[in-house]
Amino acid sequence: MAKVIGFDHVSIIVKDAEKSLKFYQDLLGLKLLDRPNLGFPGYWLDLLAGQSLHIMELSNPNENTLRPEHGGRDYHFALRVDSIDEYIEVLENQKAIFTKSKSGRKALFIKDLDNNAFELFAV
Repeated sequence: MAKVIGFDHVSIIVKDAEKSLKFYQDLLGLKLLDRPNLGFPGYWLDLLAGQSLHIMELSNPNENTLRPEHGGRDYHFALRVDSIDEYIEVLENQKAIFTKSKSGRKALFIKDLDNNAFELFAV
C-alpha cells in the first residue's frame, strides 16, 4: 500500500510576490530556491529538510473572508525555531502584526502582508 513519506511544501496566495518575498526573507532569512515558470509570479523559499514555502501571486478566493485576529485560530502553517525572542524584536521593528500563544507555549502567531497566518514555535 502507498504511504505518506513526508511533508513537502506549503503554498500561500499573495497580492505582491516581490513584497512578500522581502517580508519572509527579512524575517526568516530563507534562501530562494529555483522555481519553474508556472505562468504566474511567485517564489519558492527553502524551509530545509526538503520542505519549502511557495509564494503565489494570484487572485485570492478568500479575499473578503473575515479572519480571526489571533493566527492560532486561523488557517496557518507552523515553523519550528530554536528561540522566539529575536523574532519578537524583528517583528516589532517591522511593525508586523503578531500575537503570543494563548496556551502559554513559546510561540508567536504572525500575519503577513496579505493576512496569511503562520506560527513560529520554540522547540
